[in-house]
Amino acid sequence: MKASGDEELVYAPAIAILANDLYPRKLEVVREYIQNASDALDIFRSIAEQIEDTIAPQIKISIQGRSLLIWDNGIGMDGEEVQKLKRIAYSEKKEGEQAGHKGIGRLAGIAVAKKLLISSTSYGDPYLHKFEFRAKDLLDELQQNKTQGKTEPATLVIERHTSITSYEVDATEHYTMVELRDIDEKHPEVLDPGRLREFIGEMAPVGFSPDFVYGERISEKLYEYVPDYSPKRIWLTSGNGDKAQVFKPYTTEMSVAEPKFFEIEDHGRTIALCWCATKGKEMLGKVRASGGKFSVAADTPDQKKRFAGLVYKLFGFSIGDRNLPLHTLWSKDYTRPLWFTGEIHIIDKRVKPTTDRSDFVDNDARAMLYESGKRVAKKLNGLAQDISDNRQAFDVARKFQDRFKDLQEHLDNGGIDRAEVAARRDELNQAMATLKTRNCKDKEIEQLVKQTTQQARSLEKRLNEASAKRGTTDDINDLAQQLNMTTRARAVYKIIMATLEHYFRSNKDAYYEVADAIRQALKKKY
Repeated sequence: MKASGDEELVYAPAIAILANDLYPRKLEVVREYIQNASDALDIFRSIAEQIEDTIAPQIKISIQGRSLLIWDNGIGMDGEEVQKLKRIAYSEKKEGEQAGHKGIGRLAGIAVAKKLLISSTSYGDPYLHKFEFRAKDLLDELQQNKTQGKTEPATLVIERHTSITSYEVDATEHYTMVELRDIDEKHPEVLDPGRLREFIGEMAPVGFSPDFVYGERISEKLYEYVPDYSPKRIWLTSGNGDKAQVFKPYTTEMSVAEPKFFEIEDHGRTIALCWCATKGKEMLGKVRASGGKFSVAADTPDQKKRFAGLVYKLFGFSIGDRNLPLHTLWSKDYTRPLWFTGEIHIIDKRVKPTTDRSDFVDNDARAMLYESGKRVAKKLNGLAQDISDNRQAFDVARKFQDRFKDLQEHLDNGGIDRAEVAARRDELNQAMATLKTRNCKDKEIEQLVKQTTQQARSLEKRLNEASAKRGTTDDINDLAQQLNMTTRARAVYKIIMATLEHYFRSNKDAYYEVADAIRQALKKKY
């Protein structure tokens, strides 16, 4: 074991700010370490072929008691880099080439844990370096000094509560393991496997589940258009030992329709790629876009709509939440945008995230992204209208087909009374008028509407031909003739049925039910 050498130290107040203010949502702490791990995997990938390293790159996250471990087999850190862990806002990452670059997230763990331990070794370094930050002790001492009005050089305080030691290891090893030890009970979400899995799946650069029917198609498009698209294999092990790979939150069970793709362009240059999809519904033998606010099965209204809307992605990581595209690309009427779920992958790396990653830095690249993105938003509004028109046309046609089937059966069985022929004819005319107003761009659904209209015409013709004949026919029953009603009785019967038809004009089924009850009662009596 060798002792640590000279150390560059941070100011103590900066540590207090990092611990108390920078991460109001504590799951963002986990994001910081996944982001560092993802960058480390990308860097190592560039040399893996040269050194013939064939071990699968991956990130492993494990819940162990009140501690959380994040491990990756990326490039790792040598002794000099580990020394720099004591310096806040120091980073040698290249801006625009990696997900992280501000040098803040390496110490994020002190915002939730009493102790932060980072163990790392880089390929070719014969030492494993262990960095220990006793965060709770340091923060307690700072609070005590503040209460007492005591001042002390920050370097001395930091020195007492951090240490670095190194151990000899195989020089071919390369990994980093972060341990957030003894996580405060005020932050249970950091140790909740369910919340971690959903947070990571929504936020991190993971791939689609192999069970998601459109996952492969979307991935192919992202690989084609987004140069840095590089989904990572992330595994999560819960406290009881259950281990599973984390994927994006989309599943076939969500009934998602076929995705659409839109390029966001700036003067012919693609600066982002958007994929999106709506809820799907089986229509004419296949799942078609059906629209409506995108929702999933869940216990509460907020959980049901948590995937409604689009999310920006930079280096595969989410920037902001699904409200950010909503408010930057749509100026009003947020109803239709929430019909879609999906992602907007940023290609133009001049677009940079803010420190808290809730938005992008205000610059010309961001302005162009938002302005160009509005053209895609307009296309989505138009697509939503087309989806609505298609679905309504299908629903109306299917509803009328069911009605026509019932009328067909009644005609086949002679179950239509002459007194209700006018109501049946009126219903057919209303149906044809409604079908005529249906706008539809789906050719197969348009054909269904035409077939349904033709069915209505055929039934109308059959009714007209049958009613032109006197008395009871194969299609029409004449109760007045069967009961030998007098001319006056027949007139009274017609008036009663016409009055009922008018009264139930908005509910034909109720009219047919009451009319049939009257006929049955008359038959029984006479």
